Amino acid sequence: MTINRTILVLSSVLLLSACGNDGDGTATTPQLSQGQLSLAISDSPMAGVTHVGMVMGELVMTDSAGVIHRHDLQNMAFNLLDYQGMDSHLMVDSIDLPSGQFHDAYVTIQQGDGNDGCFVEDGQGRHGLHVTNGQLPVADFEIVAGQHLSITMEIDLYRGLSMVQGQYYLNHQAMWSIDNRQMGHLLGEVDPQWIADCETTYSDLTPASGQFNHIAYLYPEAVTNINQMADMTTNPSVSFILPTAVSPMLQDGGGHWHFAMGYLPEGNYRVGYSCLGHLDDPTTDDISNGLFVMFKDSGSITIEAGTLGGQQTIHECGNGNGGHHGGHGG
Repeated sequence: MTINRTILVLSSVLLLSACGNDGDGTATTPQLSQGQLSLAISDSPMAGVTHVGMVMGELVMTDSAGVIHRHDLQNMAFNLLDYQGMDSHLMVDSIDLPSGQFHDAYVTIQQGDGNDGCFVEDGQGRHGLHVTNGQLPVADFEIVAGQHLSITMEIDLYRGLSMVQGQYYLNHQAMWSIDNRQMGHLLGEVDPQWIADCETTYSDLTPASGQFNHIAYLYPEAVTNINQMADMTTNPSVSFILPTAVSPMLQDGGGHWHFAMGYLPEGNYRVGYSCLGHLDDPTTDDISNGLFVMFKDSGSITIEAGTLGGQQTIHECGNGNGGHHGGHGG
């Protein structure tokens, strides 16, 4: 009996030892729990610009332990103007990351000189494009084990793109990123009478091209009337509030005016309208120091994400246009 008991004990020890290694004497370490991340990019269009060439370097992220994670985008190149409104370009597709909080995330870009790197084409040719710090910032996010997080980066070209001495610059003020589950899209119908009335009222400010620049301005809910609506500027006057997003109004094949703003954080907003977008320089306060005027207050609106995110909200400026939303329906 003593011999048998000893054999049993030794067998148990050997069995436990075998469970603690992978057969070559090396102890195994449990895998960290992981989730997945996808990152896309979208923009709002801008009059006078025909191509915004982007060249992406890498996605950089820092986890809660201070470890930096990098994902090579292999100089991914595309025209940002191909992805407007609700359309987006997938830059990062379902990469695995350890679960936890991530901060200081950004996408590096190749600064352009007009020949290489990022660039802008307009009616005057091709120009280099520089982005502040050479980075497109991504908001802090959390990866949950076993779940897939999809984020979209939105770039508002009207507010962020400017030219200085033949060089285009894109600043961070006009960028945001959003969890796709927490955003919605805005589709606007525009009353044709508003268009006609604005052009008639400001006929003395008709652009040299003869074409007015009709713009929709989206403001946070703190704006309650037209007298608080700032133009696009980096330094608004006291009592004025900057727009959250800006989009040109366009005509479809039937002549119906409409606009679209994509990837908006869910919440309450207010919409303004002017036909004097050609007088709104994004770097100056053109209400206080220029000829720009906000023509109409289109009232408040609530953007809802819906069950899975991406819900579309229809907003009528004035009496709308009969249900036409350009290429987005109607």
